[in-house]
Amino acid sequence: MDHDVHITHEHAQRIEMVGVADLTAYVDQSRTSGAYPAAMTFRVGGGACVWYSPDNMVNGSFGLGMNGPVEREEVAALIAFFEERGAPARIDVCPYTDSSLLRWLAGYGFVATAFETVLYQTFEVAEAVQDAASIADEGPVRVALATTDEERELWASLEARGFTDDAADEAGMMLARAIALRSDVLHFIGCVGDEPAGTGMLFMRDGLAMFNGDSTLPAWRGRGVQTALLAHRIRYAREAGCDLGVIEASPGSISERNQQRAGFAVAYTRVSLEKPLKPIGG
Repeated sequence: MDHDVHITHEHAQRIEMVGVADLTAYVDQSRTSGAYPAAMTFRVGGGACVWYSPDNMVNGSFGLGMNGPVEREEVAALIAFFEERGAPARIDVCPYTDSSLLRWLAGYGFVATAFETVLYQTFEVAEAVQDAASIADEGPVRVALATTDEERELWASLEARGFTDDAADEAGMMLARAIALRSDVLHFIGCVGDEPAGTGMLFMRDGLAMFNGDSTLPAWRGRGVQTALLAHRIRYAREAGCDLGVIEASPGSISERNQQRAGFAVAYTRVSLEKPLKPIGG
């Protein structure tokens, strides 16, 4: 990776717009597969609101203000989109967004609920990638692409169980199955010996590779599963012609440290904001 690359507004705009493409494609796929037949996309403020089902953790808004100022009426429309579905308005905000967005969100009473680190890696220089890939190839973890219905169902089970410390509920399994049914992404399974242990996913658009769907069963953590899955997907994305890779993590998490060891560097931190349906304290 070229650590001298400076993240500009243009880089951030590219990253955020591919994120919008990923989420809106997920809506389309969810409707087509029947996983979430009422899933909906609402384009607003240069970004999009997405809604899949009641209480779905993926419901939210993304990419607003990356192409210029946002009007107050657009934020009002965003709020109405969620209120019509009985849900609090949610939005993930990039620090490179136009300042008008923050002004209107503050005026409508949005509050910060979480932060997310966005990391990136350019693929012109492959030294760190080759090192990680070499470790993965020589280690005990085998990575394979899930293609059959049976393999995708296994992927969904592993993803949901790993994400919830092996305590996935019906809603979690439904979400994982909806993701596993997507035909526009690649699903990978990591096995320790013959034991399925973790998952990873790869979405590629316009030369940018998004790495997500990372999950490892509790019993197999610390065994290099995510290192192998990440190295395998990096190699896959590079061979597919991608020049930029993007991944997300909770600030200071083990996942973030693993990603940095694989050659990723911090690009910026997003903040998640929400407008409560009821006043705070009410």
